[in-house]
Amino acid sequence: MASIFISYRRDDSLGFAGRLEDDLSERFGDDQVFRDREIPAGSDFARHLEARLDAAEVVLVVIGRGWLDQRDAEGRLRLDSPDDWVRREIERALARAVPVVPVLVGGAVMPWPDQLPDSLAELAGRQAFSVSDQRWSADMDALAAQLARVSPELARHLKAQGGHGPQDLFELLRERMHEAGQAANGEARAAGGGFARWVAGRLGWVFGVVVTLAVAYLLVRALGGSELNRMLDRVIATAIEQFRAVF
Repeated sequence: MASIFISYRRDDSLGFAGRLEDDLSERFGDDQVFRDREIPAGSDFARHLEARLDAAEVVLVVIGRGWLDQRDAEGRLRLDSPDDWVRREIERALARAVPVVPVLVGGAVMPWPDQLPDSLAELAGRQAFSVSDQRWSADMDALAAQLARVSPELARHLKAQGGHGPQDLFELLRERMHEAGQAANGEARAAGGGFARWVAGRLGWVFGVVVTLAVAYLLVRALGGSELNRMLDRVIATAIEQFRAVF
């Protein structure tokens, strides 16, 4: 079961909720993040949603500018209805005493307690986390770090799912270059310096290739979407394992 449950209102913050899901999945793994689009066809909607909510260790309540003022077809505030799903999700999360984090998007501000139904008034006292378009990636890193601090399960997955970047390849290459250098010195003392120079040339060429690949990685990482970034992480993880196996 997912450890992070994302509660949101479609008419208010659908795009932000999807983006939040993608970026947190990239940091913790797809299995650790739940949003209601994942409910299987034919499932009992209420039971499935409540089961996911009961299994969550952290509930994120995505609040946009129109979250508080959304109305139904008859003009009534949705939050005033006991049957409103957003209200039910928050009530259930507050009753479970798990961390409930309001995530403010699109310039939204926290509602006051008297603007909420009595059953949701406690939400107004929860520390919110604001996310800005201008610093989205940095904000996601900060949010992931905070979630990892409140949940040992998420902390474990953040470390395991953190991905592999060029620094991992550099570190592995550095270790192998050091080992090869020591071996080359031993061979050089036994057979002259030609072999050492050859090894140094080969390692220099390999290092240059890795630098080029690292630059390409960073460019694609910066310009690509979350799906492409996850694919890159898997490719690099596989490359590291193959490199370790060969060398």
